[in-house]
Amino acid sequence: MNTIAEYVSACLQEFNSLCSSPTIWTDSIPDKGTQSDISLVKLQNELSRFKIWSGNIGAHRKGRSSLDHRLRDASNIRDQVVELLEDLRESLQDAKDILTGQTTPWDQDLSPADFSDSDSDQEPFQDGASGNSELSQIFAAIVEDINCLFRLSVSIHNPSPHDRFKKACLTDTSGYEPFDVQHVCNKLSKAPKSIAERLGKAISRRRQYFKYRELHHDKLASGLELDDKDQMQSTVASSLPKKLNVNEPISLEENVDDASDAGRSQTSWATSAANPERRKIPALPAGAENGPFECPFCFMMVSIASRNHWRKHVFSDLFPYICVELGCPAPDQDFQRRHQWADHVKKYHWKTWACKLGCDKTFDSSQDMKRHLEHKHSETAELTHLDSLVAMCERPKPENEPTDCPLCNERQSTFKQYHRHVGRHQEDLALFALPHLPGEEDEKKVEPDSESEGQEAMHSEVQDDKQTNIVEPSPDPHLTMNRKELKVWKALCALEDELEVGWLPICKEAINSDDGSTKKQDERLGLINGIHSNIIRKLRGIEELSEPDIKAKRSHIVEKVDKLLARLGVESTKN
Repeated sequence: MNTIAEYVSACLQEFNSLCSSPTIWTDSIPDKGTQSDISLVKLQNELSRFKIWSGNIGAHRKGRSSLDHRLRDASNIRDQVVELLEDLRESLQDAKDILTGQTTPWDQDLSPADFSDSDSDQEPFQDGASGNSELSQIFAAIVEDINCLFRLSVSIHNPSPHDRFKKACLTDTSGYEPFDVQHVCNKLSKAPKSIAERLGKAISRRRQYFKYRELHHDKLASGLELDDKDQMQSTVASSLPKKLNVNEPISLEENVDDASDAGRSQTSWATSAANPERRKIPALPAGAENGPFECPFCFMMVSIASRNHWRKHVFSDLFPYICVELGCPAPDQDFQRRHQWADHVKKYHWKTWACKLGCDKTFDSSQDMKRHLEHKHSETAELTHLDSLVAMCERPKPENEPTDCPLCNERQSTFKQYHRHVGRHQEDLALFALPHLPGEEDEKKVEPDSESEGQEAMHSEVQDDKQTNIVEPSPDPHLTMNRKELKVWKALCALEDELEVGWLPICKEAINSDDGSTKKQDERLGLINGIHSNIIRKLRGIEELSEPDIKAKRSHIVEKVDKLLARLGVESTKN
């Protein structure tokens, strides 16, 4: 074997051969012999994990997309991958030889006298995770080899953050842009239109990134046979297939911008953001504490063991902050951390302009300062270059100077309160771009603020999992979905978002403002045609499946469409 793909293929063959062995112990047989040290269920779980690893990193691929090609300048990492795969193949072979009787395990080959004659200073084998039989220790080695492959893939697979949009920009998500802008307008009705459009386009860029990551992941995984169980496990991103369920959704009341690279302190606060209803951050996948796993959003291999770090990773994927100041020189720059965005605001926008020509008036923008000079000090302004004079009047704004939120007009007493308050607005909006996960329906329910609006920010050192609103885990009805069902589920969720965000607000406004005029009637007719073209036609194009939750989701969408059309004066869409 010369390539990584050949080693992967050999391991898969050994896995399949071992799983099909007639002597392997199944959990339904109360056998306490040698076979009980390695059951079929446990082995199939490890096979699923191995397939997830290979599909995520493309270890089974050949040619220019192969792992060998990508590691051509990192021979030390390639050698580690090959060594782990060879160890895994040998462990699988040893287990098969024992189960088929070709090899006698040492724990059955040695007599009691052999044990008693052993060196008394040597510690006896301890009963533990690896057991005291050769077969149980071989299985522990199989698990550890796969764990090491997962850990190694974290350093191989993850790209640098600065080029995250280089290829993502080739993925078209322009169809979402009007709905994302409308969503911002609905959430922040007092925000200037240009800022709402800027925020809506930022949401669409995030969708673009996630769509690219999904397509790239599917491309890497192509050519590897994944059964329905493997696909289900990969989708919910657990490193332990038997624990593939979410623990509990995470509230935004916990700070997402925890310790920064500069060592800034962690804080938590009660927000005064305009909208008290928020989507929750999806919970840390179960089993994450056992080692690296595949993130269900960016499909990167990550090693995260706490909810606090999981929140940080989710928002790192989202790049949730942009500048919301009018006239910003970099309006489309995305910031990964809140302190990065806050530094930008302080450098370019947290300024004031004080007239130095004797009137002592102050202004919040350079344009206001320029207009003042032109009207009140025209003689001086004509003698001096106007822009230079404006620059001379500029000075940093005191951090304790009150400022209105540009998104909801609520007064903020200090810069610290301002950047927390506006940052929370942006975090709420950014979560709207997260792809839907199976079993997330109950978690999507919004939660009210735990504190009254307008309460001043609170400072406190935060450790992982402190001040978390714990929600009891609910049974996940979607863990049994196969690949086809998951694809249909995602399509229905996307269509429901389009209906709720894009069409419901527009239709509601049209219905409430209907005065019976011909113009309004034409507007209603246009909306009806739009719903038929963009919602009903798409719904009919999504395959109908018998899976109960998919049927319920479809019926729910049909019911919403029927109610909306009924309000617009159209009969039911049901046959």
